[in-house]
Amino acid sequence: MARKDYAAIARARIYRPATHDRMPRMLVFGRAKKGKTRFCATAPDVLILDPEDGTKEEKAFNPAVWPVNEWSDVVEAYHFVKGTDEYKWVCLDAFPKIYTQLLHWLMRTKSGEVDLEKVPQSVQIQSYGRANEMVKGMLHNLHSLHNIGLIITCPERLVSVETVDDIDDDDAEPTTYQIVPDLPKGARAAVTHIVDLAGRLYVVGGEFERNVRKGGQVQTITETRQRRLFIGVDDRYETGYRSEHPLPDFLPNPTVKSVMRALRQGVSDNG
Repeated sequence: MARKDYAAIARARIYRPATHDRMPRMLVFGRAKKGKTRFCATAPDVLILDPEDGTKEEKAFNPAVWPVNEWSDVVEAYHFVKGTDEYKWVCLDAFPKIYTQLLHWLMRTKSGEVDLEKVPQSVQIQSYGRANEMVKGMLHNLHSLHNIGLIITCPERLVSVETVDDIDDDDAEPTTYQIVPDLPKGARAAVTHIVDLAGRLYVVGGEFERNVRKGGQVQTITETRQRRLFIGVDDRYETGYRSEHPLPDFLPNPTVKSVMRALRQGVSDNG
């Protein structure tokens, strides 16, 4: 029986991060109407899987949109992007709605128009367990597409945290609440496990200067609202990032390009 050449196997398998590139994976959560879909639309060559028709106002960025009305639409979209190099980014927008469509698929119920004269079928615990396993499988498949970036968006939810034991981070301090992505616990763990960045999108008021390009020239404008992406390590939020560069707690006026640049190059003192 021929012996395996483990040295040859090692040469084929071992790599160094400096020579092995992979597109980022991001999770962006926040309250309604804070710009999560707009953030997705800023990605170059993006395909947005949209279960809520939330992209209809993104006419300026005009991203490619794949409507998602049932779970099979997600499956078909995955097989499409797996076999094409047309898109550099895929966004799973309003992920809880996609999760609900998966539950309908598992329960063999329709996820379209609701029959208001019929008592809805209860969701059993087993369905959530199967849905979480399906989500893990879908995320594994998308994560394996190293040449495509992945963005997942969802609302936020406020949960009470009684003790440090309730927080996954061993270094965390006790707190009374935490703002987390609004997903079932099993699905939330699967999502946060694969992403390189988990950020909370929010808006603050004040006076903020921003450079914009108009007519081929850069102009400085003053705005009274600023969108921010919080990515710092904070016990109040389920946020954080993977990067060899130390980054500020929040990134102002975030776009997919600016966040990707921050992860790979860091942020200078002047932004």
